[in-house]
This record gives sequence, C-alpha cells and structure tokens, in this order.
Amino acid sequence: TMATQLLFLALLLLSRSYLSHSLTSKLAFQKSARTRLYSIAPAPVGIGQRIRIDEDYPGLVRINSNPDIFIIKNFLEEKDCQDIIEKAKEKSLERSPVAYAGWTEDFKDLVDLAAKGPVAWLSLISAWAQVKDGGNQIDLVTHALQNYAAIFVIAVGLIAAFTYSRAENLKGMRTSTSTTLDDLSDPESGATQFVKNAAKLFDGKPLRQEASLFESPTVIRYEPGQVLKPHFDANRSAELEDANRGGQTLATLLVYLNDVQQGGLTRFGRINALRDSKEIGETKLTVRPKIGDALLFFPADAIGQFDERTEHEGCSAVDEKWIARIWRHKERVPPPFGLAENALDSII
Repeated sequence: TMATQLLFLALLLLSRSYLSHSLTSKLAFQKSARTRLYSIAPAPVGIGQRIRIDEDYPGLVRINSNPDIFIIKNFLEEKDCQDIIEKAKEKSLERSPVAYAGWTEDFKDLVDLAAKGPVAWLSLISAWAQVKDGGNQIDLVTHALQNYAAIFVIAVGLIAAFTYSRAENLKGMRTSTSTTLDDLSDPESGATQFVKNAAKLFDGKPLRQEASLFESPTVIRYEPGQVLKPHFDANRSAELEDANRGGQTLATLLVYLNDVQQGGLTRFGRINALRDSKEIGETKLTVRPKIGDALLFFPADAIGQFDERTEHEGCSAVDEKWIARIWRHKERVPPPFGLAENALDSII
C-alpha cells in the first residue's frame, strides 16, 4: 500500500541520515585530533589534574606545561644504566610487541554504525524487492527481519576481519627489540635502583605500595633505522582491555641508557618546540637521549581520562639507542605484567 511505501522510505531516509551524521562526526574528530598542535592551550574537555609527583625531586625540570612534561637530570647513575643494558642482553631481546589499544571500542562503534545504517537500509531494500510484485505488509516485515539478521551477521564478520587486519598492520609501527627486567633480588642492580627512584618520584608512601602500580621495567633497544611511530601510551578502552594489567596508564617514565648523537629523538608531534630548542629543523617538542636522564609525561589524568596531546614517537635511530621504561598504572599491576610480591618486598 501507499502507507507501507511511505513508511519504508521514511525508515530508509532516517537510516541514511544517521549513517551520514555518524561518519561526518567521526571524520571531523579524527581531523581535529590530527591538527591540534598547541603547546600551551586549554586542556581537552574532560581532562583533569595529573597524578601527584614529588615536585622537589632532584634534577626535575619542567619542559612543557599543559600537558606537563618533565626531564629529570641524572635520574640514574651511569653504572646503573650500563647494568640495565647488560642484564637485558643476558636475558635476550625480542621484537617489541604492539597492542591495538581501543580495539573493543572501535569494533563496537563500527558494529553500531553498520546496524543503524547500511544493514538497516539494505535489509529494507531487499525486502521491498522481494514483495514488490506481490505481498502484504506482514510479508514485508517478515522479509525485512530475516534479511536484517543475515546481513548483520555478514557485517559483523567483515568488521571482525577488518579489526584483525588493522591489528596485524600495526605491528609495523615498531621495529625495536625489548625485554622486561622483573628480578629485583639484587638491591644494587640498575633495575632495582630504577624502580626505587621511580617510586620516590611518584611520591610513594610507602614505596612498596607505589611500586605495585608499576609494570616491570621494560628495556628497549633501537638499532640504526629502527623506529616507533606516533602512538599513545594510554588506552581509551583501558577499563576493559587493560583490566588485567592495572587499568589505565597514568604516567610514562623513560630513562635514556646511553648518549645518542644522531637520530633517536623522542618527539611529541602535537606540541610545539621550545623557543631555545637546539634541534635544527624540528618544529615540535623533542628530547635528545642523554645517559641517565629521564623523561616523564602523563598519557591520562589522575582518574584515567585519555589525553591525546601526549602522542609521541621514537624517531629513526642513526646511532644505537637504549631506553628503560616504567608505566605507572591506576591500580595494582599483577604478574606477569607487574612485579611479584618478593620483588616488591625489596622496595624499601
């Protein structure tokens, strides 16, 4: 009937309108995220205060405000840096892993978009084609529901394949090698000193409790030509995807284990360079590795809100580069990602 056809057209137009609006909104967000380049600007909506640190920690120098980024001069002694490198070599290093952070949110968004957009109107179009030469309203509804179920299953399968493909492609973002150091039995080892100093920096009281929020120190080696492309350390879906490793990453602490004269800069691509930057040709905030110095920044605020301004990268290495990293999470990080109880007992 004419009423059925009008209802069908209305549903079709609404679903197409939803699809257009959703795609426009998503693309607009992605574009704005890529082009936000201010170094001192209002924090994004929803970003609160970072976690507390010891502002009087020796050697602490702020190099950027909002978001706060610090250098800590001589955070580790040279002997500790060398010990960490030697321990990592003894344990052997493997290709650094890359996780598709936020895949659950992306998958859900794509399924939701498909269900209310193309799946809906494809099921309606196919149902109309099936009954246009003979059939009533009940036939139209029946075919529409059957077609919707079949097309939805196909759509979910395609989205799952796309998500897997994207996760595989992300592996090319990182070409370094790495390992973790979770044995803190030697109180004089470089790894033990790293964890102790980190716990003090984060104003841990007691230090053991603070260290329980750390992932085990990760040692990363960049050989000539190896890179880590622009990425985030926090995860928009941390409560779900990182629940087994302490939830959201609230702070990143990197220690440079050797001097690097050429290449290997750490670059924050959404933050402008310092006025007195000595890196010729660099328009964004960069840090050159210096043995024993640490870099501290905050991928999320104190309650876990993702801060996109902290996107960063490890530029292509010319000289060999070694770093050690601790991620400070929101909650206790259990083994194998975090430190075991006997390792925490050594943090006093």
